[in-house]
Amino acid sequence: MAQDENALQWYAFRMRGHVPNESQRVAREAGFDTYYAMQHELKDASYDVTTEQAIGTRAVLPSIIFVRCTCEFARQMRNHRVMWPLCMPGTSEFAAISEREMEIFRAAVESGCRNLEVIDVSLVKGQRVRVLDGIFKDHEGYIVKIRGDKRFVVSIPGVVALATIYIPQHLLTKV
Repeated sequence: MAQDENALQWYAFRMRGHVPNESQRVAREAGFDTYYAMQHELKDASYDVTTEQAIGTRAVLPSIIFVRCTCEFARQMRNHRVMWPLCMPGTSEFAAISEREMEIFRAAVESGCRNLEVIDVSLVKGQRVRVLDGIFKDHEGYIVKIRGDKRFVVSIPGVVALATIYIPQHLLTKV
């Protein structure tokens, strides 16, 4: 799909050092808007602290910043030392994000949902993983969607495959 070089489009950029200030400065100096996904979280639920002390923020995607820019700007940033554009997996095509997709993403991040979980796209169907804790600790298996839920599957090839209960992503690691 050909992209208009001068049309404004949202792109995701990976940042050096997980610090958005420098990346925001670079994009803003070029005249482009940025979005760094921050979520409010409860740090202290006691009644002894002020609201400002009780509520904190955390980066939802610490190494990613979104920039509404031209394809040409993204191309110029390909080998930049501060930030560089993400490409579609297996291609050199920049991962453009529609205005609607960005609105939905921003609404989800800013909704105040306490159970917002970032799903690591690198853990896809068929990716071999190891469980880090719990009753399946140190077992290896696969992530598979079953009836809409991501489940951990232990298999003996050609013999049996057993789908376990949902295992939280933070307890899985790639093998």
